[in-house]
Amino acid sequence: MKRILLVAPRRGYNFGKVQRSSDLGMRFPKALMPPIDVATIKALTPRRFEVDIWDESTRGPINDETDFGKTYDLIGVTGYMTHVPWALGIARIAHKRGIPAVIGGPGVSGAPERCRGVFDVVFIGEAELTWPEFLEDWECGRHRAEYRQVQRPELSQSPGPRWDDFPNMSDDYVWGAVQTTRGCPFDCEFCDVIHLFGRQPRHKPIDTLLQEIRDLQALGMRMIFFCDDNFIGRPKYAKELLRRVIELNRTFDRPMAFTTQLTLNLADDPELLELIADANFHWVLIGIESPREASLREANKPQNYGTDLLAAIRTIQSYGILVKGNMIVGFDHDDTDIFDETYDFLCDANILNTTVSLLKAYPGTPLLARLQRDGRVVETDDDIDHTRAITNIIPKQMTRVELFEGYKGLIERLDSWDRIRDCAKQLVQGIKRVPNVPSVPPDPARAAAIQRGLQTLDDHTRTAVLDIVQTVLQHAPFMLERIASTLVRFAGSMRSHSVVIESLEKRIEEESSPGFELTAARTTLTIPTAFGNLIKWQAFPKTYEWLMRGLSDATVPEGLLNVWKAFVIRWGPALTQIEDYHLEHLRELCDRAIEQGNAERSPHSRANADVADLSGVELRRLAGEVLVAVEQDLRGAADATAPISLTLKGMELQETCGKTGTEDA
Repeated sequence: MKRILLVAPRRGYNFGKVQRSSDLGMRFPKALMPPIDVATIKALTPRRFEVDIWDESTRGPINDETDFGKTYDLIGVTGYMTHVPWALGIARIAHKRGIPAVIGGPGVSGAPERCRGVFDVVFIGEAELTWPEFLEDWECGRHRAEYRQVQRPELSQSPGPRWDDFPNMSDDYVWGAVQTTRGCPFDCEFCDVIHLFGRQPRHKPIDTLLQEIRDLQALGMRMIFFCDDNFIGRPKYAKELLRRVIELNRTFDRPMAFTTQLTLNLADDPELLELIADANFHWVLIGIESPREASLREANKPQNYGTDLLAAIRTIQSYGILVKGNMIVGFDHDDTDIFDETYDFLCDANILNTTVSLLKAYPGTPLLARLQRDGRVVETDDDIDHTRAITNIIPKQMTRVELFEGYKGLIERLDSWDRIRDCAKQLVQGIKRVPNVPSVPPDPARAAAIQRGLQTLDDHTRTAVLDIVQTVLQHAPFMLERIASTLVRFAGSMRSHSVVIESLEKRIEEESSPGFELTAARTTLTIPTAFGNLIKWQAFPKTYEWLMRGLSDATVPEGLLNVWKAFVIRWGPALTQIEDYHLEHLRELCDRAIEQGNAERSPHSRANADVADLSGVELRRLAGEVLVAVEQDLRGAADATAPISLTLKGMELQETCGKTGTEDA
């Protein structure tokens, strides 16, 4: 039996990891949330493989001296961009031990070029179909160097995570994790969700999700994070799920609490608000981004601009749902006054917990393409221990040093127990509806622990906390646990901010020093939206038709990628309309792809997509997904304007090898 170790790499200081603390008597587990990504990959793995999970946040970082306790045949790593530097180190450690290493996840799909040549296999896109395919190839000794999922898989194909490696979950993690949807209908300029997961929200079957909730409740978890890009991207689906969650919650001795990410337009739907409140959502994370309408319009956030932000936030909070606001500074319409405006806004909105970030331009985003055209993207280091002190942009209405200084001052002003006291008192006095959630008797041990914790605080902090507690008990006693947990999170964020501020001070000193120069980032190719719209209606259907006639369904996706990569390199930057000679060039490229595909001389990668019997709408969607995949490849090219061969160097495809087992994942 082959053994596989799946690794969830660390993210650096206080990113996804919680420090232990006795503040307010509340126990802090080791980490915020269990790695649902690798637990899902384990569930996708047939039972003929032995699979273990190593979460560096709880088991410690992997280094040359780490004793795994077993010998493994393969190490798999996944994660976001902040994980990639640590993941590269894990690959090198694996290779020193003679173990092949593979990697997937959003961080790889967003920037695959960083992992090519370091990992033995790279997975681009979602892995529900490509991971099982790779395992069959690996058993046969003929795996490729890359596997790519072109079309977004339906989440009915994604099984519930396997948590059998987490017997002490409730001791190790603050929240359980469930994913209900992927994708978001909005298209914020700075966000890479559309690039990674698409604009069309996809969702898991509700019965599958309810079982995942039961499993986490049985493991002792009391709160679950629905880790979606936008939980209400499909309101009809969200409402049906919430109704079922409410029913399920009434079957537990103690109702589960929930939290998630969603958009501000929640405030416009009273039915959805009531369902979220009655499902026992303690708080929701909302990307507010900026108090300035001009900055919101720049960021293409129609769900926020033209809206009374303060009224919308207060409406949500009036249902007993706390709002954690995500804010960003550094937009083109931000000047040095934005820091005072952001502080005043957060105080007026009575937001207790917030994350304020520097604007960053991520791969695959329209923001990166726009700023690169303006020459305003710079190289940054991999100092990911302090990711919140890093930005790769040059602001428009202030210097980078002014941005760092204003950001530092804003964090310091927000870290005030006086501010939290005033906001919390105003917030609870504005609650108008009590959630319809079964009441549970207070936990005497928990209350006693909080009482002991209060005695450890300094006089000023203790006075502020007691004032908050008295106001909560007077106006909204059901909010006590929610507010107490929020105060604990606030105390933890204050500690983490000290490290962010220290890093900011170093950056200010460095970039203020005489002779300091920024390094311009290498320009990467981004396919213009107009180009994509142009080819979807005429040229792409032609190439699809030609390749479907000449290739098997299994090799058409790879053929589409090869054809359109070559075409974009030749014509993309200047294409304004499709002429006859463009179609002739496409026909030549298709003939070449058909010849290579039928001769089994395809590249080292393998692309998956369902290409049979597509409707017009499905075909246009496939065109967009193919162009995203092409863009991912071209960002890794040394010179994105130079012609490249359709056949990439890599492992030759050998004869087909059948399945070696019949057990299902």
